[in-house]
Amino acid sequence: MKKIVLITLSTALLFLILYPSVQAKSKLKVGNVSFEGNQIYDDARLIKLMLSRPSSFMHKSYFFPEILETDIENILNFYHQNGYLEASVPEKTVIADTAQNKVDIHLSLNEGELTRVEGLSIFGNYAFDDSTLLAFVNLKKGDPFRRINIQDGMLAMISLYAEHGYLDATIKPDIRINSETHLAVVDFTVTEKVPAAISSITIEGLKETRPNVVMRELLFKEGEVIHYSALLKSQRRLYMTGLFESVFIRPVSTSDIDPAGKDILIDLNESIPSEFNASVGFGSVDKVRGRVELLTTNLAGTARKAGGAISGSFIRRAAEASFTEPYTLGTRWRTDVNMMLEYLIEPGYNFLRYGGRMTFGHYFAEKFFITVSYRHEDSRLSHIETLEQPKDFKPKIRSFIFSISRDTRDNLFNPLRGTYSEWTSEVAGTFLQGTNSFARSIVRFKIFYPFNRETVLASALEIGWIDNFRSGEEIPLNERFYAGGPNTIRGFGYQLAGPLQYDGVPLGGNFKIVWNLVEVRRTLYKIFGGVIFVDIGNVWSEAKDFSFGDIRPAAGAGIRINTPLGIVRLDYGANLDRRGSEPRDKIFFSMGQAF
Repeated sequence: MKKIVLITLSTALLFLILYPSVQAKSKLKVGNVSFEGNQIYDDARLIKLMLSRPSSFMHKSYFFPEILETDIENILNFYHQNGYLEASVPEKTVIADTAQNKVDIHLSLNEGELTRVEGLSIFGNYAFDDSTLLAFVNLKKGDPFRRINIQDGMLAMISLYAEHGYLDATIKPDIRINSETHLAVVDFTVTEKVPAAISSITIEGLKETRPNVVMRELLFKEGEVIHYSALLKSQRRLYMTGLFESVFIRPVSTSDIDPAGKDILIDLNESIPSEFNASVGFGSVDKVRGRVELLTTNLAGTARKAGGAISGSFIRRAAEASFTEPYTLGTRWRTDVNMMLEYLIEPGYNFLRYGGRMTFGHYFAEKFFITVSYRHEDSRLSHIETLEQPKDFKPKIRSFIFSISRDTRDNLFNPLRGTYSEWTSEVAGTFLQGTNSFARSIVRFKIFYPFNRETVLASALEIGWIDNFRSGEEIPLNERFYAGGPNTIRGFGYQLAGPLQYDGVPLGGNFKIVWNLVEVRRTLYKIFGGVIFVDIGNVWSEAKDFSFGDIRPAAGAGIRINTPLGIVRLDYGANLDRRGSEPRDKIFFSMGQAF
C-alpha cells in the first residue's frame, strides 16, 4: 500500500512540475517564433524581449493576441532606444495549428538607418564642470543615439547635485534630430539654484520611543549641507530597528525668505511594542509541538528587547529568556543575553541542559555580521544507550565562539534569490575550565537562483569539524555532528546517516559533510508548489576517516503549501545507496523549507 501511495504521489508531483495547470492546457501554446529583415539583432536577442516565447520542456508559453501586441511594442522600443528611430514591424503572421495545439509567429522587420550622436553640450552648470557631468551620459560624438543613456545620464546628474545639497536643481534636455542625415544633437540646460543646509530636524509620530533612539540612527545633523544618500541610509537604519512600521525622511522648505534652509521631517509610524505569540505545529521528528512567547521590542521606549518563551513537543521541552541591548556603551555593537532550560530526547540518550550565552555582534558593510559569544552551559546526559560513554554523564561547557556571516537573501524563510555564507569557530575548555576541551569549526553556504518566474534552484553545503584538546577524552554525544532527517539527507531517518552502534543507535562523529546538492523549487498553482532534490553527505568518527566512497546519496520529491502561517512541507526521500538493513526511503512532514 505504501508503494502505491508513493508511486501515485511521485507521478502526480512530476506531472505538475513538468506541466502547468490543467486549465492552461486548453490554450494554444507558442510554437516557433521567427523574424525576417533583422540584420542588427539576431532572433535569439529579440525573443528575449518577448513574453510570447517558444514553449520548452520546462516552460510552456501560451498565445494571447494582446500580449503579442505588447511584445511588438517592446521590440520597437528596444530598437528606438538603441538609435534605430525608424524601425517598424510592417507585417506580422500568426499561424494556428489546432492539431498540434500550437501557434507559430512570424514578424517582418524594417530596422531603418542608425541615428548617431553629432554633439553633446551642457549649459548653466557652475558647481561641476562639463566633463564631470557629461561623463554620466556615456555618449560621445559618433556613438549610436541611445535615449536610455540620456535618461540614465540625467538621473545620475540629478543624483550628484542632490548628494551635494542641490535638492532643487533641474536638468532639461533639448534633443534635435536630423532625419535626413540621421544625426542627433543633445543640449542639457542646468538650473542649479543653491545648496540646501539643514535648519532643523523634526520628528513626528513618536508615542513610546524616546527621541534619542531615533537621533542616534541618523547620519546627518543640523547645520550640515544635505547629502541625499545620508537621508536614504538613515531611513533604512530606522526601519531596520524593527521599531517602526513605516519611516519617511524628507526635506521641506522652511520659508521663501531662506531658500537655502531646509527642515528635515522624519515621519514615523511606530510598531506595536509588545507581542504575545502562540503557535502549534507538527513534524515527523518532534510530532506535535507548541510554543508560547511574550516579547517586548521597545522596553520603556529604549529599543531594548526582552522576552520569554515556553515550548514543548514529544521530544523537547524548553523555557527561554532573552534580553537585547542594541547600543552597547554608546556603540553600534549589539549585546544579546540568552538563558535557557531544555530537556531533549534524542536517539540514544536524553539530554537536560541549563545555562546561557552572551553575544556581542556588529554589522559591517551592511551585509556582514560578526559576533563574539561566551557560552556557559551545564548539562546532564541520561538513559545513554551507547557503550562508549557512562550511563550518566554531566558535561560542563565553557567556550568562546566567533562567527562571521554574509546574507544577501531576499527573504529569510522562503528566499528566491541571494546567498548566505557563515563561518563559526568555537573553543571550549582550556583556560575557560569546564569538563571538556575541544575546538569546533563549521562552514555553511546556501545559494538561491531564480531560473524563471516559477522556478528557483537552491543548494546548501555544511562542513563541520570538531577535535579534542585532551587525548583520550570523548566528545559528549550532544556536541557531536549528526546527519539524516528532514533538513539534511532526506533518504535517511533522523540522525541515522553516519556511525551507528551494532543495535542501530547513532553515535555521531567529529567530521561532517552535508550537501543539499540541488533542490528545484517550482510554483505549481497559487500557494501550491513542488520540489525535486538530491542530497549527499555523511558523518565520520574522525576527519582522517573521510572517504569519498562513504558519501551517501539520496534523492526525492516533495510538495510545498505556502500558507499565511508558513510553508507546509511534505518530502519523500529515497536512499540511492542502500546498505544492509537500511530502509529504502523516508517520508517527512514539517514546516518551512529544508534550508
